[in-house]
Amino acid sequence: CHGSEGPMPVRRRQTGPVPALQQAFHAACVQAGFGTTQDKNGLHPAGLGVTPSNNIEGVRMSTAMTHLNPVRHYLNLTVRGGVFARKIVIEDGKAVGVEAESGGKVFQVEADRVVLSAGAIRSPQLLMLSGIGPEDHLRQFGIPVVRDLPGIGQHLMNHLSAQMTFKVKDGISLAADRDAVHFALHYTAPESSAANDMVLRSSTIVDERQEHIAGVRTKYLSGDVPPERAARISCTLGLPDGSGYVRLASADPSVQPSFNYQYLQHPNDVRRVREGLRLAVKLFASDAYKDVADFRIHPADDILANDDALDLWIRQTVGTARHVSGTCKMGPDADPMAVVDQYCRVKGVKGLWVADASVMPRIPRSVGAHATVIMIGERVVDWVTAG
Repeated sequence: CHGSEGPMPVRRRQTGPVPALQQAFHAACVQAGFGTTQDKNGLHPAGLGVTPSNNIEGVRMSTAMTHLNPVRHYLNLTVRGGVFARKIVIEDGKAVGVEAESGGKVFQVEADRVVLSAGAIRSPQLLMLSGIGPEDHLRQFGIPVVRDLPGIGQHLMNHLSAQMTFKVKDGISLAADRDAVHFALHYTAPESSAANDMVLRSSTIVDERQEHIAGVRTKYLSGDVPPERAARISCTLGLPDGSGYVRLASADPSVQPSFNYQYLQHPNDVRRVREGLRLAVKLFASDAYKDVADFRIHPADDILANDDALDLWIRQTVGTARHVSGTCKMGPDADPMAVVDQYCRVKGVKGLWVADASVMPRIPRSVGAHATVIMIGERVVDWVTAG
């Protein structure tokens, strides 16, 4: 059900070094009755399997490496760094260029066609700064309305993750080989209407980048356990029912927009994460972990035993997976919140496309958006060149 060619390499490691923690996670899932799968991108992705990646020899491939590098020498291609996009220039209902700033100078780049690919936070901001968006919201900032599209900035989606942490036994190495096998368990939450809406994974906390970003996540480790001796089983909500929003904070393009994921506002999201975290605790309590782990750090037993207490703990410690999407969603004309059509063209504005994760009507349940975004970009190239 998927190809094996193209510029972006994908690795599905079935052999290689398997760290002790990954062995324990695999054994715990099998003991709990979960099946296995050989291809997480195949027809039957449910169950326990190796996480596909585009990490080659320790380097994660990007489109700059796989798509741009081979064509850098093209004479009809110009790539400029240090240029800040301020807004899209619209004349008589058609995009005719982009207003940009570089070196303290504001200038206009003229174009017959404009493709906006600034991501699910900046793309809606640029559209609203250009007069395309919810009419009432634009008028609050004195922005002339070019096209009233109430869905712009709405439907903000992102994967969220709650963590069960534990102390790793001394002597168990947490150093990760760059070719090490890592497993993921995709499963369907009880009473869920969507298949494979949940993911459990195990990892170390040594390289926890989010801890260095103020306001992103409340620390969930005990001061008695150093991060280099701790690990976790992550419970990720793959298909959230709730969504958030992106709004302007100013008509000044240099001012960052405001946004709110509104995590766990939907009761079904709270329920699924709660049950998923308890499943992670159940896996950890199996014999599979007795030789690699000393004890669970968080959540504590009294919190686990009470739904309200556990829900509060999850809200205080939940983290983002950085897969922001949905704020310029694709949809039919009958959907008043749709922003782009099936060809990623902005509704009601000629010559303007959006090609990034913001056009996704639903966030991918694979708990990764990279491949989907590349597919969107490649399809938009075909549509733009076809006129």
